[in-house]
Amino acid sequence: MSIWNILPKVSSWFSLQLGYQYAEFKLEFDALYCLESTEDFEQRWNQVVSLFGLGSDKHIALLNNLRESWALSYVRVHFLARMATTAYSKSADAFLKGIFSAQSCWHCSQFTNQPHQEMQYMPMKTCLPIEEHSRQILTPFAFNALQHELIVSMQYAASEMSNGSYLVRHFRKIDGECLVIQIPEDEQIHCSSKEFESSGILCRHALRVFIDKNYFQLPDKYLLSRWRRESSLMFYDDHSVHDKDDEWFQEFHSLTETLFKASSTTKERSDYIHRELTKELTRILNEVRDMPESHGAPMDFTLTPTD
Repeated sequence: MSIWNILPKVSSWFSLQLGYQYAEFKLEFDALYCLESTEDFEQRWNQVVSLFGLGSDKHIALLNNLRESWALSYVRVHFLARMATTAYSKSADAFLKGIFSAQSCWHCSQFTNQPHQEMQYMPMKTCLPIEEHSRQILTPFAFNALQHELIVSMQYAASEMSNGSYLVRHFRKIDGECLVIQIPEDEQIHCSSKEFESSGILCRHALRVFIDKNYFQLPDKYLLSRWRRESSLMFYDDHSVHDKDDEWFQEFHSLTETLFKASSTTKERSDYIHRELTKELTRILNEVRDMPESHGAPMDFTLTPTD
């Protein structure tokens, strides 16, 4: 159970029981989720449960038993690739609603057929060499996340300690300070926030130290393969790699796009194509399944017009 499964249910679970105290409880619950230390979470959780008299509540017991799957202090030790962020949740929700809308296939066709240049446009916002270097390597999603951290890092100060580590804190002290350890010999950096270990994107605290140490680009190890443009949207099989210029893929995409355009004009067309296409694809799929599997060289799957 993730936090996104829990949040919509919190009101129905506790609002009636707590009455006018519910608003205060919700603030405390949100703060609990954001705590970075498991020790802090355990201590504060017990305080909140006691404060609102929820020791015997079944939903509190459920949340406590499943805390390792939703509380940030527990889940951030796992690599989640930013899937636990609000932005990802909203993006995924909007995308899935588009998928299941009445003209979903046509929307998907429009999305995948956007010009490459438009999809890749990523403006600079800081003029930092690190930003320029990252923009050349990262996908738009990853670059936007890193760029946000770079911008926010400008509001933080790094104080070097006697042992060579750094205490990094916001100038208004709106959040707790983080301990950053840099190992120059191996170009390693570690932050107590564990953001990189969780999302694969360096946090503002680590970036603040890199900037102060006059780094013009991030070490390669902090630009993960999953976030690089050269690694995204590639199609693999057992024999070869097919990129976006593959002739078979382009021809197949063109045929399906034309079909979806034609079907989206009226409900009668849409129903007809859906009915006939389902029957035809089922027939083809059954025939393909009856064919012997090949373990030799890859066959030529290029589409050719037939009567």
